[in-house]
Amino acid sequence: MAFRHILGQERAVHLLQQALTSARLAHAYLFYGPPGTGKKLTALQFVKALYCRSTAGAACESCPACRKIAAGNHPDVMVIVTTGTSIGIEPIRTLQQRLSYKPYESQRMTIIIDGCEGLTPPAANALLKTLEEPPDYALLLLLTGNKEALPLTIVSRCQLVPFHSLAAEHIRLILQQQGVEAAVAMQVATLCAGRLDALTQHDMSQILAARQKAYTLFVDIIHGRMATIFMRARQLAGKREACEELLYWLALLCRDLVMLKVAPVRRLYNQDVRHDLEQLATRLALDPLLEAFSDIEQLRASLRLNLNPQLVFERLLLQLQHLLSEEK
Repeated sequence: MAFRHILGQERAVHLLQQALTSARLAHAYLFYGPPGTGKKLTALQFVKALYCRSTAGAACESCPACRKIAAGNHPDVMVIVTTGTSIGIEPIRTLQQRLSYKPYESQRMTIIIDGCEGLTPPAANALLKTLEEPPDYALLLLLTGNKEALPLTIVSRCQLVPFHSLAAEHIRLILQQQGVEAAVAMQVATLCAGRLDALTQHDMSQILAARQKAYTLFVDIIHGRMATIFMRARQLAGKREACEELLYWLALLCRDLVMLKVAPVRRLYNQDVRHDLEQLATRLALDPLLEAFSDIEQLRASLRLNLNPQLVFERLLLQLQHLLSEEK
């Protein structure tokens, strides 16, 4: 894959290509933006282009360096990811030990930290020391979906590379490149709301099934079916990812209902169930919908603070039932 195949992130790609062609690399870059928008893919492509011995400023994909990076076994490239919801001090100590030795096969040692918003305070402090006095051959690529969760001292020592939500057309093209039929690709691309991570975690039928569960729950809330919705909350006990996914779909449904109230001619994320949403929208007022959307977004943020998923979701259900239920 070449840089030109990374769709929807032209600014990020341009910044990185400039760094490669000018040979003026920063010692640390912070790739930030919504989850599922290609940060890790771009980081690996950037590293390939840097290490590639066949093509200047690009990756040939066939030389030993490109193949090793793609396979995850290049001795001068290290990738750190979150364990659970955090990155502790031990991976950062391993990073520091790795950087104490010079590169084996190239002129640079690259460390990619994926999900760096999960750094614990001791880990963040240790990483800061490395960022303050990195070896000349070190390149650190920090990837985050929540830049605001990082200490400013870390952010200020990195060159920022912004990523943005992908347009549905870009996601459609990516899906079709992977062999998905055009009609299905368009439907799923619209539902993804600019994020490809949903596609890496589920197949097409699972995406639609997850949306349907959220829609059914939304209808249950409107009808005030408390026993049903609290049973759903109990099923989420200890299941942070499932809770995050359900909140994501609830937020999209709520957003579409708001749009039907204020701009009914616009295309919806859930365009394929537009008729059902139009019927729901006629029964709900705008202000409660706006407040419900705000509550969902706040609770999604709360999950990042390591709160109990079941308690978070039960609190949200009570708020939504108060705002939207027809049986107040």
